[in-house]
Amino acid sequence: MAKRFRELPSKIPIDMTAMIDVVFQLLTFFMLSIKAVVVEGDFNIRMPLGAGAGNPDDLVPPIVVKMMATPDGHLSDVKVGGKGAVGRDLLDALAGADATLEAAMKSGPGNGPQMAAARKAKQRVTDQLTAIIQQQVISALGGDPSRAEHTELELDCDPALRYDHVINAITAASGIVEGDQIVPLIQKIKFSPPKKAQ
Repeated sequence: MAKRFRELPSKIPIDMTAMIDVVFQLLTFFMLSIKAVVVEGDFNIRMPLGAGAGNPDDLVPPIVVKMMATPDGHLSDVKVGGKGAVGRDLLDALAGADATLEAAMKSGPGNGPQMAAARKAKQRVTDQLTAIIQQQVISALGGDPSRAEHTELELDCDPALRYDHVINAITAASGIVEGDQIVPLIQKIKFSPPKKAQ
């Protein structure tokens, strides 16, 4: 007896309705459940422009904060508007606090109290440095913090300078803590173009 083979149709219809329905439900769920969050530490920082690019909207010259570094990245000098802003004793205290903290971190995990004391000492010195930079910036504004809205700060940092010193300078220039409120200071911050190697 000969077997009969049934011929299958050349096209099999696929019903996409259920899959499209699930995709739209997932899309709707994610659109409704997303939460827009303000980015923490969002500064209005402009990076340097390329060579030959002009900046015609600068009506007020920026306040230049120059930060020099030692070869190992520690802060060696700070100048605000071309004038020395920080005394040698405070810079030495900062370098000493950095060295103490680094030694405490290298000695191992069993020295929690020593590390906490080193962090507290560094924070004290950093707070003093921040307050001095703030006073120098306010002085460069003519003693009137309300002029800060139209003024720009230019950070001229040595390439070897450690990142935490740059962040401390941005923090010092961007606001003052009065009681439990932060009074905004300079919000337009930019970095100087990198210097060409000699």
